[in-house]
Amino acid sequence: MRTVIAELNAPIYRFSFPEVNICNRHHFNWQRYQEAKETFLRPEHLTPKYEALFREVLESYDSYHYGRFKVFKTIAQNYSLQELHELDYVNFTQVAEVMAWRCYEMFSDCTWRNHTYDCCELFEPRRSQTGQCLSFNSVETEEGAMKRQNDPYYPRHTLGRGIKNGLTLRVHIRNGWHSPRSLMSYKGILFMLVEPDVWSYWHRKIPTNSRVFISIAARLTVFNQNTRQYSPALRNCVFEDESTSTHFRTLEGHEYRFENCYSECEQEYLMEFCNCSVDMFFPPSIRYPPCRLSDFPCLFKYRDELKNFQRIGEEDYVGTAITGMICPCFFDCTSLSYHVDYRVEHIPEKFIDPNDTGLEVSVYFLWDTATIYETSAVYTVVDLMASIGGLAGLCIGCSLVGITELWYFLFVDMPKRALRATLSVEWFRPRVVSPEVRKLFVKRKPLPYQ
Repeated sequence: MRTVIAELNAPIYRFSFPEVNICNRHHFNWQRYQEAKETFLRPEHLTPKYEALFREVLESYDSYHYGRFKVFKTIAQNYSLQELHELDYVNFTQVAEVMAWRCYEMFSDCTWRNHTYDCCELFEPRRSQTGQCLSFNSVETEEGAMKRQNDPYYPRHTLGRGIKNGLTLRVHIRNGWHSPRSLMSYKGILFMLVEPDVWSYWHRKIPTNSRVFISIAARLTVFNQNTRQYSPALRNCVFEDESTSTHFRTLEGHEYRFENCYSECEQEYLMEFCNCSVDMFFPPSIRYPPCRLSDFPCLFKYRDELKNFQRIGEEDYVGTAITGMICPCFFDCTSLSYHVDYRVEHIPEKFIDPNDTGLEVSVYFLWDTATIYETSAVYTVVDLMASIGGLAGLCIGCSLVGITELWYFLFVDMPKRALRATLSVEWFRPRVVSPEVRKLFVKRKPLPYQ
């Protein structure tokens, strides 16, 4: 196969603006703790013992994202399994949604394509592998899915490059609303940028009291239909309609994407190790039961295995002491990728309100155009037949018609001639005739009237 530049200057408005996910590094607004405790704990468990356990779990969830299962160390070591079973009825994913930050608490001064908007018109809460986040241009929420069906211009596109054609906002960290028992000195946000229809991917930590410029370069990679003659393992990609392939693995209700394949693989390993899935990190699914409080010690036990990825063939080049999740995932054959560059500027303390630390974020395309790459097969079956025919004509002066005639002569005409010759020899072979019979064939003279 070969890859060439199919289009060097494709206009950027043809490509969706990426989905922007922003999470406070401290996931919870602890002003709602009392409300959550009274809502989710049964009256018989409103005691100091179980309230302490309930708060301990929320303290762990406050800095919880996928792979950070070490936050359950205290729960696994200081509480018995019986005590944990007592609170198995509490759905901590729902508790996290209640205590999560609202858009009006975190965002202000939102601008999209040089027009000012109410931030809550642009951002919607959604689950992700970084926790409960606020998302711009998402199709993963119910509102976003409805917009996609009813609005032909959603997900949103932009006209060109630069800050004036992108998204700009101010993020408020609200230090005074964090847990007073939090030991994390790091303040800031978790920033994740993904292609629409991608559930989740790696996030970037951005510190507070800073101004960050996030520039994006788009690139589209397309595999030609003639590459279907190769297996997905050879071409290293999967087509959307290859759902019967053993390499097709994606989240329930989602299109095939490389990132969605990894997320599905994570759920499979969670089921293998602990027989449950941490539902706050994944879309709603009926195939995987959610983890309960009594399952948290298991998550802590396999914390190393559940955070390390290991790709096929990696062991030949990279040594690792811990065997992680081996996920045979391939890219999608029509893949839109964003190459992101972060430029962070520190804001001097004299310009910062000590009661309201925060960040200024700008997300925009770096260029007015994008590059499209196309991968195609160098030789197809037809090309191979043409090459063989051309070489045969050049070297031995024959063509496919001549080869067909030769084949017909050797395997059809020659056997027929041999069979006919055999039958003729057998029929006209000389035989010994007796005198009595010979007399019957003596030539007689014809009669006069004959």
